[in-house]
Amino acid sequence: MLSIILGIATILLGAKAFTPAGLPLTNTKRLTGVGGKITGVICILLGVAFFAEGIWAMSNLGRR
Repeated sequence: MLSIILGIATILLGAKAFTPAGLPLTNTKRLTGVGGKITGVICILLGVAFFAEGIWAMSNLGRR
């Protein structure tokens, strides 16, 4: 269950990279442009992997 929640949070963080404001790094600095988009894609892919692992683990709970 934690992997699913972490996956959703990571996907949402990656999606922020495609907004005009970009990804927040600190209170005053944001990662925008190509670097922000590349980081966003990496976050989204990592989030999908976390989400898929969580779904797989939840589906195998009854089989152990």
